[in-house]
Amino acid sequence: MADYSLNAVERNDKGTRASRRMRRDGWVPANVYGAGKDPHMVAIGENQLLHLMEEEGFFSSLISIEGLNERQDVLVRGVQMHPHKPKAMHVDFQRVKADQKLSLNVPLHISGEEGAPGVLEGGTVSHLIHEVEITCLPKNIPDYLEVDVGSLEIGDTLHLSDIPAPSGVEINFDEETDQPVVTVVGMQAEPEAAVAEEAEAEAAEAAEGEGEGEEAAEGEEAEAGAGEEEEE
Repeated sequence: MADYSLNAVERNDKGTRASRRMRRDGWVPANVYGAGKDPHMVAIGENQLLHLMEEEGFFSSLISIEGLNERQDVLVRGVQMHPHKPKAMHVDFQRVKADQKLSLNVPLHISGEEGAPGVLEGGTVSHLIHEVEITCLPKNIPDYLEVDVGSLEIGDTLHLSDIPAPSGVEINFDEETDQPVVTVVGMQAEPEAAVAEEAEAEAAEAAEGEGEGEEAAEGEEAEAGAGEEEEE
């Protein structure tokens, strides 16, 4: 069963002018394709769409398209946004079949961060990726995958192969590269210490410069004295 539903109307007119007219009337042009059926042009209510787009799970969940001749279960496959406004311009939906596996991205949620030994020692959990591609049947699509970092020390890293997959879900990754997901990095040097080191370095350079200046001055005085002796 779908997690979300959207109301739709048939869209018969094509072209830029027709799309602009729909947007002015509060509709977002959309296409529904896949599952061995012909593409279907529809329009989605803008306010309802933008409201659901605020929810993280909307982009990785089954959506029921209502209001047409038949209900269609779909996934969001692409959203074209206005370049300067929080406004959807066009949406692509892919039909799904209950018995056909599909691939999609789902978000990663980090847990156990506050109690991780590395964090208690002053380290920080660095999130390297925020979503992962999975393959599963529509009924097994998870809202997210959980990454538990509660046992990580400073310098530890979890990779895609370390993430437990729910039953019926396969995480897609290259075993040779096995992309890192999170790592615990050590505490950076205190700003005061860094400033002190910089000041010491500048002082050393200044002292070295003064020494070179004194040597140059002494050399010039010696040359001047030699010249006076020659004139006498």
